[in-house]
Amino acid sequence: MKRIFKIIVGAMVFGGAWAATAHADPVTFGGTYSVSTSSGLGVSSDPLFPVFDLAPTFTLSPLNVGQSVTDNLFTLYANQKAAGKQTFSVAFDFTQPPPSFGANGSGTAVVKKQTYFFGLFYIDSIKNNSIQFTNPLLKLNFGPNNDGELDINLFANEYFPHTVSAKFTFVKDPTAVPEPGSLVLLGTGLLGLCLISRRNRRRA
Repeated sequence: MKRIFKIIVGAMVFGGAWAATAHADPVTFGGTYSVSTSSGLGVSSDPLFPVFDLAPTFTLSPLNVGQSVTDNLFTLYANQKAAGKQTFSVAFDFTQPPPSFGANGSGTAVVKKQTYFFGLFYIDSIKNNSIQFTNPLLKLNFGPNNDGELDINLFANEYFPHTVSAKFTFVKDPTAVPEPGSLVLLGTGLLGLCLISRRNRRRA
């Protein structure tokens, strides 16, 4: 009987500890992003027809630790206002999973003036292989204890259309906040072990 009681108490302790720390379910990441550029660049959701209709709200498919998903964010184009090296930045704001978290990425692109018909008119365009990222890898921490990790790798097409994309990688699972029921279960198990230990000492 005593052996069974000890086994039950041990199971309660293990179950409480596991429930307080385990978080094995896939995580859904979602939120918004915003893009800003210098005068020589514009951004579009359409790689062929530049229009200002970005859809910055996104939801990634549920990911397990070690899994990745790639998403096309926006397309850069020359907007005929300036040439030379131009800058752009993208700010991520995740609302899933809570609490919210985010990071900023930035880069540069070279805009060149292409003349036609003996210089009678010109069209600005982004020079091939000219897009560079200042911080191509963003490491984001999230979760109630801020110990989960989501990495964002930014990259762009070398040639037209110059689409900026991101590879999202779920690197580390966050530590879950213990639920009240789990804490009660853990406390009950520890109390049982203390009582057994105390009884054994008295008998000895």
